[in-house]
Amino acid sequence: MASGNHAAERLEAMLAARRLAPGDRLPPERQLAAELGVSRASLREALRRLVDLGIVEARQGSGTYLAPVDLADLFAARLRIEPQAARLAARRRGDEQLAQLEQTLAELRATERDAAAFAAADARLHEIVTDASGSRALRVLLAALADLLRHSRARTASDDAVRAAALTQLTALVAAIRERDAAGAERAMRAHLRAVARGT
Repeated sequence: MASGNHAAERLEAMLAARRLAPGDRLPPERQLAAELGVSRASLREALRRLVDLGIVEARQGSGTYLAPVDLADLFAARLRIEPQAARLAARRRGDEQLAQLEQTLAELRATERDAAAFAAADARLHEIVTDASGSRALRVLLAALADLLRHSRARTASDDAVRAAALTQLTALVAAIRERDAAGAERAMRAHLRAVARGT
């Protein structure tokens, strides 16, 4: 059976695929557990995790509903952190980290039509950029946002146009990091985040 964390990730992906709006009621637990292929206990643990994150809310005697997630606030935080990570990555990246970025960019191209796989590759690319920055503080800050970032990506990656634009933007980002163009990398990351925010 899936763990609570894994079940939470799968549940988030399912909710994003169904394009539920804030305030929409989730299907009953029995149905969700069957669709996800998890036990009721794992599902309840996953729901508790999403409640703690503010992604869903439980209403006594009524059910579980998709809660409003302030993506604008999340992107505002990312705009303060990730462009700086990209700038530092262009200056500090090693050959191995560049190779990882190139490989992950190739995965993004190969999975452009698969929303879940694209979101996973996108997450890896951002993690590599943060690691390449060499900044422990930036790594800690972004790690603290990991669950909300995963939820955000599950929603944005479900849009074909957003995925296509993101691929172009991330290609420019990797090119700037490859050329050790710190200002260009910062601009590319900022443009990417702003474009994704507009698509939410």
